[in-house]
Amino acid sequence: MLAEEQVIERIYSAGQVGIKKNDLRKEFAQSEIDTLLQKLTSDGQIFIDKKGTAYYCWVKESYLVYLLNSDPRFRLTHEAIQSLDQSIHKNTDRLAVALDAIGARTSYQSTDQTAKDETFSSEDTRNGLIEPHINRIGLFKDEFDECLTNFSTSIGWVELGKIRGDLCKKHELTKDNFYDLVGQLTEKYPDKYELSSGGYEGLTVRGLLHGFVRSI
Repeated sequence: MLAEEQVIERIYSAGQVGIKKNDLRKEFAQSEIDTLLQKLTSDGQIFIDKKGTAYYCWVKESYLVYLLNSDPRFRLTHEAIQSLDQSIHKNTDRLAVALDAIGARTSYQSTDQTAKDETFSSEDTRNGLIEPHINRIGLFKDEFDECLTNFSTSIGWVELGKIRGDLCKKHELTKDNFYDLVGQLTEKYPDKYELSSGGYEGLTVRGLLHGFVRSI
């Protein structure tokens, strides 16, 4: 394992408490750790902040949880932004649903409605005749796993919002559709995926927003 990965894993293991910069100097070569920490900070992979009289290091998701729990002003700002974001997406989703309904009535007036619920045949799939909305969990899993691979960081975590943006644009999914499918996916394959709290959007589990995911 590269030294960079070892340092990131060590910081990640400290969780929202963080790890003292001086403790990292003791564990790793002092002449190299400061340069490496500066590089990781510049790349946005870790965050360094003063807590008490010492400087601590966190990975992104842990630092966010730390700020939410320790800084009331940050928490209020975060909640306000999250509320605004949800309001915008809700209105956008309503508009998309209305436009879809109008388009469906115009284009498919003579089409039997029940045909929309039929499963894809293997021939249709091979020929690319896939409907705009991914509503089969198996197909969604393949697309989701591909995004995890493409967007994965050095420690494996990916923002659910980044995956949503890619799949919703590609397959015309609404935000609610996407997170409903993610909920089904993580419930069906609990040994395949791990969720982490934090982020600006995600799944709410036991009252806490989980905005990060990685493949186990």
